[in-house]
Amino acid sequence: MKKGLKGKTWINGGFKEKVLFIEKDKIIFDKTGEFEKVGYIIPPFADGHIHGGWGYSFQKGDFEVLERKLIENGIFFAIPTLMNDTLENLKIISNKFQKYKERKPESIFPFLRVEGPFISKEKSGAQNVFISVEPTKENIDKFIDIENIKMFTFAPEIENAEYLVKESIKKGKIPSIGHSKGSFSDFKKVKNLGVKHFTHFPNALSGLHHREIGLVGAALYYDDLYIEIIGDMIHSSEKFLKLVYKIKKGSFSIVSDLIPPHKSNQKESDGKKIIRSGRKITDERGILLGGDTLLPEQFRLLFNIGFSLDDLISMGCINNRKFFDFEEPSLDKGSKASFIVLNDDMQIKYIFYKGKEICSL
Repeated sequence: MKKGLKGKTWINGGFKEKVLFIEKDKIIFDKTGEFEKVGYIIPPFADGHIHGGWGYSFQKGDFEVLERKLIENGIFFAIPTLMNDTLENLKIISNKFQKYKERKPESIFPFLRVEGPFISKEKSGAQNVFISVEPTKENIDKFIDIENIKMFTFAPEIENAEYLVKESIKKGKIPSIGHSKGSFSDFKKVKNLGVKHFTHFPNALSGLHHREIGLVGAALYYDDLYIEIIGDMIHSSEKFLKLVYKIKKGSFSIVSDLIPPHKSNQKESDGKKIIRSGRKITDERGILLGGDTLLPEQFRLLFNIGFSLDDLISMGCINNRKFFDFEEPSLDKGSKASFIVLNDDMQIKYIFYKGKEICSL
């Protein structure tokens, strides 16, 4: 990069007006030279829940092409998320992922997660209800032993839920509440064992009632819980998103839940006919099949309805790494030059990955 970039730069949890240059793939400041004035220089986006896109699917093992597509959109950390499946198929996908990571150890994908397999049929949403894995201790042990699946969604009301949580946490797995009709008391039992995460809150969860606050209420009631939310204003209304923001501020993350039909001509998703309406993708029953809005677009949508830019950087760029104990992206002097440049209207202008400009919009 011959010219520098002058803009509000996110450093150590806040914005500072800086002129940023890149030398030998590293960020430097305080250098004299020609520069371009830009709006904001922020860390790359981090998506903790994504199934695929552009016609490609993690379920089919399309790791390489999806990694490239995500990087091209400023997403440098993402957790490939699998749909509910049989234990045999999950193991096959895990093995494919293992081979991919061996070839590409610096991949943006840290591990796999799955929505299932021990979920409620009544709250299955877009998950395949015909795939059923009984929550026996034997099946639980087999599932937990699938090496590369570190995170999973489960319903706390299922049989042997406490055994599932204890054994999974013991082996370094991350249980997440979702696709559940469970009660507040069902949740409290597993919370006391260490469950701290909610999958695509509040979708496919038991609702909030003044006599039984359910799982939606539980996630809002406790301060030490972590929620991910699809901030596309389709999976949740603008008012609900503002309510969650009012309660949680920037202490949660936005995720895409992006599915393979995104930016493709696919007519079906997981065997279901697709009905499209703008950024909304449903089946013929009107059930949402997943997301169609990447994090950079959610970032802009939420900024435009009043979310602060500081909190959005936490929610869209930092919190997903932080929750999973991965190093937070740094824009300090001497750090690797991987960052996003935004205009004042929150549109991406430039994307730099490891010192190289990979996109200029």
